[in-house]
Amino acid sequence: MFVIRIGSILFHDKKRYGKNTDKSKTITGWLRKKTGFDWHHIHFGFVILFIIIFLILFNGLNPIYLIFLAIGLSLIFDQLFSWLKKDWCYFSKKFTLIAILFHIIIAMLAIIISKIS
Repeated sequence: MFVIRIGSILFHDKKRYGKNTDKSKTITGWLRKKTGFDWHHIHFGFVILFIIIFLILFNGLNPIYLIFLAIGLSLIFDQLFSWLKKDWCYFSKKFTLIAILFHIIIAMLAIIISKIS
């Protein structure tokens, strides 16, 4: 998730983000231009989450599935945080530190779950 967070800070066009003149150099920016849909990393998180839940239900939990489960949840909650607290700037240092802390909590929960199962 650090890669997503750092990439969003480095490669988003913060001044024109979400407009037709947006020059973001991210996967979501490219997809927005190609599809006209307002893609965000929460969408990738849900795709990963649904696939992994399906695989876990049929194959059981293993370390690889657990890693992807944590990645999907981190992608979802990272975006959800910014939508729930509208007055936070997604690209600010404060929000980035809070998001990193949350990603660490998700990773620790994944480690705990892996030790239990």
